[in-house]
Formats: sequence, structure tokens, C-alpha cells
Amino acid sequence: MFSRREAIRQLGVTGSVLALAPFAPQTRAATAHNTAALDENKPPKRFVFVIRSNGVLTTEIQPRGLEHLVKTRPHAGHIKKAHRASLSKHQLHHAMKPVEPLKEYVNVFQGLSGKMCRASHNAPYMLGAFGTAGGNIPPRMATVDGLLAQKLSGVFPHLGFMMDNHGSTISYPHLSAWDKGKELPYYADPMMAYRDLFGTVIKGSAKAEVDIDRNILDFMVDDVKRYRNRLPASQQEKLGHYLDGFESLNRRRKKLEGMKTTLEKCAPELRDIYRSEIEIERLRAHFEMAGSALIGGLSQVISIRADHMSMRLEGLGLGSKTVHGIGHMIEGQKGGNGGENFDDGKGEFATRAVILDFHMQLIAKLAKRLQAVKEGDGTMLDNTVIVYLSDHGDRHHSNFYDWPIVTVGRIKDQLTSGHYIQLPGYNHTGHRTIANFSLSLLHAAGHPQDTFGDKDLRFHLQILIT
Repeated sequence: MFSRREAIRQLGVTGSVLALAPFAPQTRAATAHNTAALDENKPPKRFVFVIRSNGVLTTEIQPRGLEHLVKTRPHAGHIKKAHRASLSKHQLHHAMKPVEPLKEYVNVFQGLSGKMCRASHNAPYMLGAFGTAGGNIPPRMATVDGLLAQKLSGVFPHLGFMMDNHGSTISYPHLSAWDKGKELPYYADPMMAYRDLFGTVIKGSAKAEVDIDRNILDFMVDDVKRYRNRLPASQQEKLGHYLDGFESLNRRRKKLEGMKTTLEKCAPELRDIYRSEIEIERLRAHFEMAGSALIGGLSQVISIRADHMSMRLEGLGLGSKTVHGIGHMIEGQKGGNGGENFDDGKGEFATRAVILDFHMQLIAKLAKRLQAVKEGDGTMLDNTVIVYLSDHGDRHHSNFYDWPIVTVGRIKDQLTSGHYIQLPGYNHTGHRTIANFSLSLLHAAGHPQDTFGDKDLRFHLQILIT
């Protein structure tokens, strides 16, 4: 038997049981709400959000032959009329070459704005289309991934993966919110995430850590119950919240144990990338787990933070510049402010193309995994939308007039694909915002609503595409 002191010591060593605690509230909410019951006759709908820093330039995702439909500087004016074209008649931008074979599943959105958001280097909770006074301010409402997680099913209603400092951590990147004041956590450490998601089928030395976590969790539940009975009634309620969290984790663990056969088939191979200190290797691990979690039915809403400002993108051959440094090189045609000083000689636009190409490689690999799984009269990719966008619109210091978005996948009979869609620019009739885009996703998920986020009162709030 563990003493309470020994249990706490073990928690400090392994960290996994404690790490799961931030995910407990959404487990309780999903169990109580139970809107996630699946119609067995319809495939589930899934959504993946991939968020990067430094903006997505309008020019770096523009299909060939449509270059005249974007403006390259913030004060060059805006397109006044809407344009829609079939991507079947155009090649994608060369930096998006990895998804060219999937072009029938791709949508490119240009001209959306997000002026309800405010920030210098990133817009906190931009997935909710609302403004905050800073990254440390609690969210005022749910973000779109949080809302979708409440409506759709999964052992993990929402899964977040993010790039952060190497180590066993759970992080809060100020991107996703379950509700007012309830920020959603992200796994920063791939190995921790692997143990929590696929611990029931893990093998080798890592299995011992999972077994310790399981034993500690069982002990803590029993011990907290015994301890609560000794407290006055006023204190029992407070401790009950902790007990509820532990029991929620126990219920989740039992669900995972019941899915052992499924998880054995879809769990990724536990390789060195899950423990790597090389940044892009850890991002590969996050994408692998995201695909396995979707295929295994662990979650239907996943958010991936693809970088952060202090990252050096080690492994892409881009030298010593940080993501923040890269962002400050945005204006020069030949590299801008310091572009020629890159260790490999690449300037700004070539550097950004390398980063975008790498992200598209990861997205393409995820999409192809889903496309290989038959579902209904199609594949999983026919019922999944992968959304690629920045946390800061179209540039490092954005004015939020433009918020380019790329999607890969579709929701059959709800959200079509294979389109280029250019909306009229800000202050022009027919303009739409990122809130409209989120309404489209909620509509495609089968949970339409009339409002979302903070309205830009100049423009109508309605869905963009079906």
C-alpha cells in the first residue's frame, strides 16, 4: 500500500495522472450532457484545427492563374467583388504542392476579416472570434473547437497538441475554450500524450509508467473517499470536486481499456520522435497521434498548435532565426529585414515557403491516412475537415483585414470542397468574417446557430459555403 506521501511523490515522478486532471472537466461535461450519441446510420463528423504563428500570407496560398485576386500590401486596397473558381482548373501554389494530389478536397478562402480580435503577435482565442485584453485574460465564451467538442462524441471530446518547450507538460496556449473562463489544455509532450491515449496497449519500458499511474489513480480515488468522510460537511463539498475529477479519469481509463482491440490496430508505433528534442520531430508525433485518435474514435475535435514565437524550427535547415525573427522579415521582396543573413542564405519568402511546405506535408499525410479508411459509401476524409490558419491573420503584425484559410477534407452533403473563394474586401458589400467561417463549420457539424463570437456589426453573420 502507498502512503499518501508516497503517492504524491510518485505523482511528481510520473506526472501522467496529474497531467490528465485538466482534461477531467470536459469528460464530466460530455458524460452529463450526452449530446454526443452517434446515429449509427451516419458517419461521425470530425474537425482538425492546425494553427501557426506569423500569419498566412495571401500570396503564399494563392492558386496559379488567380494572382490578380489578392493584394500584397495592407494599404493597396481590397477586392470589391466576390470570386469563386474551381480548383480543378488551377494548380495550387508551389508551397502547397504536398496537397496537390488532394486538390478535390481543398478549399482556399481569401478576404475574410477578423477585426473583432486584437493583439500584437497573436490573437488570443481567435478560434472564438472575440477580442481579449491579453493572452492571460480568461476566455469570455467558447471557441469553435470547444463548441464542436461539446456537440460531437469521443472519449476525449477535445484533444489539443502543441509545440512548446521540451518536457512533460500540459500547456494552455490561449487558443481554445470550452466555455466562459474555461480554457482548454494542450499536450506539449508527445510521450505524455501517447501514454494517456494509448497506454492500454503500450508495450516495453513505458508500460511500467502507465501501470504506476493506474495504480496511483485507483489509490487516490479510494483514499480521497475515505478522507472526505472525516471532514465537516462544509469541507466535503470542496473535496468532492477533486474526487469527481479523479472518478472521471477512472471512467475514461475504463473506456480506453474497453477499446483495447481497436487501439491496438490504430496506435502509432512508439518511435524516437515521441521523445525527441528536435522540434519538427515532435510535431510529426503530434500529427501521428491526431490521426490515430481520429481513426480509433478517441476524439472528433482536435487542435494542433504548430509552432510558437521562440521556436527555431530545428530540423528544417533554416538556420538560427526564431519564428519571431522570421515574422519580422515580411516586407522585403529579397528577404526583407535580415533575410539574407539566414544561415542557409534563404530570404523571407523562400523561408516561409519551406515552413508552409512542411505543414502541408503533415496535413497531406494525415488526410491520406483518413482517405485510406473506408466509411459509409466514402472514406473518413469525406467526413473530416482539416482547417489550416494562423493565430494572427495574414502577417506577423496583422491589421486583421485579411485572414486566409485553407481547408482539406469535406463533410459530405454539408460542406463541399475543391473551391477557391475570394470574398469582397473589408467595407465592401458581401464581405464576411472569420465568425462566418466558424458558423459554416457548426452548420456542417449539424449544430447550426445564429450567432458566434463578437459581431463585426458592419456585416451580416451567415454561413459561407455548403
